[in-house]
This record gives sequence, C-alpha cells and structure tokens, in this order.
Amino acid sequence: MSSLLQKILAIHSSPAICGIKSANLINLKITDELYEEIEELNRKYPNLYFYVLKNDGSNALILIYRKQVLERVLFKEDNKSFLKNIGYDTTSVDTMLESLKERINEDSFPHEIGVFLGYDLSDIKSYIDGKECLYVGYWKVYSNVEKKKEIFEKYTKCKNVVIKMIDKGFPIENFMR
Repeated sequence: MSSLLQKILAIHSSPAICGIKSANLINLKITDELYEEIEELNRKYPNLYFYVLKNDGSNALILIYRKQVLERVLFKEDNKSFLKNIGYDTTSVDTMLESLKERINEDSFPHEIGVFLGYDLSDIKSYIDGKECLYVGYWKVYSNVEKKKEIFEKYTKCKNVVIKMIDKGFPIENFMR
C-alpha cells in the first residue's frame, strides 16, 4: 500500500479501522490501481471492508467499516426502524449497503448516510428537520453536546495515534487486523 494511501486512511478512517466507529468515508481519485488495491485490501483484511459507494469516473467514494461494528449500529432498533421507514430493505447489512449505494447514485448525499457513519439518530433527524445545531464536530450536534464532544475527542485521539505510528514507520496494516 502506498504511503499516500496509508496517510489518507489514517487521517480520514482511523476510527473505523480501529473499530471504535461504525464507518468512515473517503473520496479517492480513481487510478489504474485503485480497484486492484481495494480488492487486495478486502482480501488481506477479512474483518475490514472497503466498499465503493459511488464512482463518478474521476473519484470513488469508499465506505470503510468493520462489518460487526456496522451491523451493531444498523440493527439498533431505532436505526433499523428509521431506515425501514424510508424504504430500506433491512434484512442484512449487505442489502442496506446496496440501498445506500443506489441512493447515493441518485442523490449526491442522502441524509441517512449518517446512520451508517454512526451519527446519533436524533441529530440526523434534527438535521433533516432543519433545526439549529448546537455544536459542529464530526457531525452537526443537536443534543447531548458534552457526550458528543467526548465521542469526537475519542475519534481524534485515535486518528492522532494512528498518524503518529505511521510517521514513526509502522504501517497502517497494524491497525487493520
């Protein structure tokens, strides 16, 4: 894996790679090697998934997740009910991902993607309803600001540790197992 890809993954996906967040998104320029690299990563790290949600010809929007972590979030009763109510087939993580992929290709950024990314459902609904947010961190926060700040701090610490380890010469693969 290139050092540039390692750095991109560390900066934008460390919490998902380390399993403390359900998923992260990265947007990568499409190169001749990109899909080969994604296939290799999916083969090499069977607990970590790199799922292409959108390919616009120039860039690929990739969801990075650990299936068991994403599954736990998507099958929380309130999240599952929310997704089902807006038309998702909620029988499996794979069917939900397919629905998300279809929606992303129809709409540039469907709001329910926040569920997949581990955002608080009440914040997602408040955002959809156009309420005024109280704080902006990894997402817009509408309630429980202090609790969400703690979550954001945890994500930032994770990212900083991974970046520091990469800078010291340790490959990001150490975190991907």
